[in-house]
Amino acid sequence: WYKVNVDVPQGDDPVGLDMQSMGKGLVWLNGNAIGRYWPRTSPTDDRCTPSCDYRGKFSPNKCRAGCGKPTQRWYHVPRSWFHPSGNTLVVFEEQGGDPTKITFSRRVATSVCSFVSENYPSIDLESWDKSISDENPLAAKVQLSCPKGKNISSIKFASFGDPSGTCRSYQQGSCHHPDSLSVVEKACLNINSCTVSLSDEGFGEDPCPGVTKTLAIEADCS
Repeated sequence: WYKVNVDVPQGDDPVGLDMQSMGKGLVWLNGNAIGRYWPRTSPTDDRCTPSCDYRGKFSPNKCRAGCGKPTQRWYHVPRSWFHPSGNTLVVFEEQGGDPTKITFSRRVATSVCSFVSENYPSIDLESWDKSISDENPLAAKVQLSCPKGKNISSIKFASFGDPSGTCRSYQQGSCHHPDSLSVVEKACLNINSCTVSLSDEGFGEDPCPGVTKTLAIEADCS
């Protein structure tokens, strides 16, 4: 058993407990069970892939990542569990480890991304009545939101057309609306969160009829 008093991590960012140095056991903060930890190292001979695309037929080997690394390292700790002072962390270890290397980590989000196509559903699926045909479906929308206390400070990428790639590596396709960046900046700059509809008037005339449109955005938060 290990017991230690800890301070509240600074800021408003999400908090995780780094248990990579431990073996297997349970951990509590102020009597609240963070959960059972067991950061086993995954095999190095698994077929990990450098890139991932979940579309298409599923297979157990699809989108493998983290070969040779702990299967789980960080364990989420709700900030509401912390007291202003006098926080107590209790660890029950079953196999052994080095408790002096247990640390709190903050997930600091410096950018946000979104990738939405016009054929994505924009309805409340919980209340969707399949017996009613939707002749006038709502236009798909991109929603961006920075962490509490931060605003969207710049738009690093914006393309309405047929962009490709993943967050932080988006690329323009053969179809790209020239006003993509200005439309997104007008809707999103210097606020905490924003919504951009794929039917926004700023996009005007269809740049490439017959092509399913996608809006990809990467924005900085500060």
